[in-house]
Amino acid sequence: MWGEPFRPLAAAAAAWGVARGARVLVVDAANAFDPYRLVREARNRGLSRAAALSGVRVARAFTSHQLVRLLKEELPGELESLSLVLVLGPVSLFYDEQIPLAERRRLFTNMVDILVTYKARAPLLLLQPPLPRGAVNRRFGRLLTPLLDSLVQVENRENNRIGGEGSIKSGRSGPHG
Repeated sequence: MWGEPFRPLAAAAAAWGVARGARVLVVDAANAFDPYRLVREARNRGLSRAAALSGVRVARAFTSHQLVRLLKEELPGELESLSLVLVLGPVSLFYDEQIPLAERRRLFTNMVDILVTYKARAPLLLLQPPLPRGAVNRRFGRLLTPLLDSLVQVENRENNRIGGEGSIKSGRSGPHG
């Protein structure tokens, strides 16, 4: 899924997973996961705050190198048969112009290969917020194709204000292509 409202979708997906007994693993590469929203979403599903917070593990990465290392070395031991993996901002960190493009492409390809193995073991949901306005499109999104069963664009109609009336468009391409 890509677009806005991004943060409410992440919290709703995590609460949904916990409500179904899944261990939810959130890999946050967009610095966007909001535990307060998670608690509100959980409450809407009849779950306690403690159940919601104990059912979700959040790991944040702030560079593309950290993200790949986290996915390769830390997360595999956390996957269980009843896990749901949410990756927030899988493309976001790879637009850092301080890292040479060839290195970013190598890291991104490694990340996709790792996520393909995760997808074989557990449901995988990728949530990508819009890229910053100045980001040069390096076509990283197209490299996610092996992971996609479907692509959903979510938009707010009221100037991207959270809580506005939204729309969903399904397809196989997006602005990150």
